[in-house]
Amino acid sequence: MSVTRFEALAEAKALARTLGSAPDPLKQARAVVAVLTRSGPWSAADEGRILALAGWLATRPPPMALKPRCQQLLKELA
Repeated sequence: MSVTRFEALAEAKALARTLGSAPDPLKQARAVVAVLTRSGPWSAADEGRILALAGWLATRPPPMALKPRCQQLLKELA
């Protein structure tokens, strides 16, 4: 089931807030992307930002870099 953009942003922000204390921060960051990709509509630029984060997460970045990057994306999407 698809959720609205605003619902997805709220859920993604909640996930991003707790990234620092998550048992598996990379998995939680990927959940942020999953929430965003199943919602919409997104502009082409916003969709590109979401996919860029997904690609970056595929490189398995250090856990300390995840929260700032996810929060930056969420600011850009809001």
